[in-house]
Amino acid sequence: MELVYTNTAIDTSKKIKAKVITITSGKGGVGKTSIATNLALSLSALGKKVCVFDADASLANINILLGIHPEYTLHHLLTGEQTLKQIMVDGPRGLKVIPGATGIAEYAQLSVEQKEILIRALDELQQQFDYLIIDTAAGIGDDVLDFVKASQFSIIIITPEPTSLTDSFSLLKVLKRSNFDRTSYILVNMAMDFENSQTIYRRFESAVKKYIKMDIAYLGFIQVDETVISSVSLQCPAVLLSPDCIASRCFKTLAKGLEEKLGNSETESFSEFWIQQKPSHNNPSTVYSNPHTDSLAVSNTNTISQQPLDFASSVNYCSEQLAKGELDKDYVISLLEPLMANYSQSYSMIPPLPESEHNDAAPSARDFYSFIEQDDFSKEALKEIIHTLEKIYIQRNGNGIRDFENNVIYLFSQFNGKQDDLDYLHQQLIKCYERHFDKPLYNVFEAFEKNIQLGSYSLNDFDNLLDNTLNTYQQRFGKKYRTHVDIELENALATIEQLQNKSNLLNEELELSQKAQHEQNTMLEQIELLLSKGHPEK
Repeated sequence: MELVYTNTAIDTSKKIKAKVITITSGKGGVGKTSIATNLALSLSALGKKVCVFDADASLANINILLGIHPEYTLHHLLTGEQTLKQIMVDGPRGLKVIPGATGIAEYAQLSVEQKEILIRALDELQQQFDYLIIDTAAGIGDDVLDFVKASQFSIIIITPEPTSLTDSFSLLKVLKRSNFDRTSYILVNMAMDFENSQTIYRRFESAVKKYIKMDIAYLGFIQVDETVISSVSLQCPAVLLSPDCIASRCFKTLAKGLEEKLGNSETESFSEFWIQQKPSHNNPSTVYSNPHTDSLAVSNTNTISQQPLDFASSVNYCSEQLAKGELDKDYVISLLEPLMANYSQSYSMIPPLPESEHNDAAPSARDFYSFIEQDDFSKEALKEIIHTLEKIYIQRNGNGIRDFENNVIYLFSQFNGKQDDLDYLHQQLIKCYERHFDKPLYNVFEAFEKNIQLGSYSLNDFDNLLDNTLNTYQQRFGKKYRTHVDIELENALATIEQLQNKSNLLNEELELSQKAQHEQNTMLEQIELLLSKGHPEK
């Protein structure tokens, strides 16, 4: 099949102007795609030409959030069926979208012509727009790492959830091992306010500086807002659904800050990174050169860079390949032996690897325990071993070592912060439960009844609870709570008042009756007197 793009050289004479911003995260569910979409629209509102490149090969969600239905995706470009212009979709505010980046994750398997197509497309996008927003997949896959390393500006999304922090930490750790030396900018999503976002960032920054020593910086925060949640189901981004909501104002501030920071900065070629990844035609299957194993043959699946690897990179590479079952024992020994020997001489901590001819039997678990129980085995080295073993376990078995319950117990057992921090974490867990299952974590009435039925709940505790509850009711609604007794008492007082009024009326009537009777008696007396005077006794 003849491809739409021919395999010609890229025209580098045209000015490259687009600033490339990659938005990524260590895990899914942190709002990465929503942030990419709303940020792109906020930059468009500043009069900038913006394109969103959906590079998530597994979940192409940009089109869903925008409510658009693309006929073609990046796959059709890479197969030569359509041009870049034909797959590009129009969005609101003049936004352009490259939908469904299927094929990027399999870049290494693309033909020479398809690689040229991708490179030309990236170069063309940089020439057409002011900003190119890359929405990557979540995690630490090779495609995610490549986009971060190739872009001019990378944004890592974190949230208050502990798993978000640990997974983003792992992402930075892998970037560090791949010799990534640029500043990564951290955006805190779902923060309660600025102070809360600062607390979350400082906690994350402290761990990164202590254990990874990478350069990161605080970029900003997106405040918790129900509008963002509603915007997903309505397929209308928050900045369009409610331009004046809290989250929309945060996106507007973020866009202005990026424009101030990047507007006048020098633009770099995004496609240059992939140009450098093109394999040599003379030597398509290069391997790591080891003077001790010149005759070692390695398949293409074990291909790594010809550049010398440092110790950390070598260990990381071997761990990943061992987890996949793609390296044999002798190759690992030959690859790491000179590095391990050098490390042992420098730190007097790790003994040299045994010779392969003496390594017929697998070392026992007891040998491994004896090795790591040495007194001079550092705390950091033990952590590194634990993390590596966990990673191998997950890659081999497809699930973590600890189940959900054990993860929660582990998390809280390690907690040693302030009470306010634990209270905040508790509230976030409750909100997370309510977001996922759309119902309260527990019935407040059942919890209340269960609490007061406890044997340790004294009469005084119950009285205090009632007083506090009544005070809360009065503060909340501005009036005193009326119990059944209060209502019955009010009804009784009203009845008494009615009876009192009736009694008063009867008394008044009685007085009038008595007065009338008195007047009648007086009149009769007077009549009798007059009659007696008119008839004198004989």
